[in-house]
Amino acid sequence: MRSDMQKGMTFTSALIGAFIVGFFLTIIFKLAPHYMDNRIIQGAMDQVGQSGIENKTDSEIRRKLADFFVINNIHDVDLSKIEINRDKAAIHLELNYEKRFAMFGNVDVVLKFSNQFDGQRQTY
Repeated sequence: MRSDMQKGMTFTSALIGAFIVGFFLTIIFKLAPHYMDNRIIQGAMDQVGQSGIENKTDSEIRRKLADFFVINNIHDVDLSKIEINRDKAAIHLELNYEKRFAMFGNVDVVLKFSNQFDGQRQTY
């Protein structure tokens, strides 16, 4: 092996590497906010579910969730899609929704989220 040979990346390989890194960073920066919003939505459902909603009406429960969404800047969730089911043992909250947005040019991404809260009724 000769010691006077050049070492390092060529311009083409550096350009390809930068393209690959840029591609993955773009995907991360476009997807991450939607997943963070979903974590906030799940947290809001858990907190509202644990705050004594047994005697509340469906509209009062939706109003409490709407307040959490406004505080946390969540605006694109349809509150009418929240399913509230009651049985003798528990109250169940469920919110299934999709987010659809353009990724690159004519390539769209669809993210499906499913959030649930299953709470046991308190008996005293």
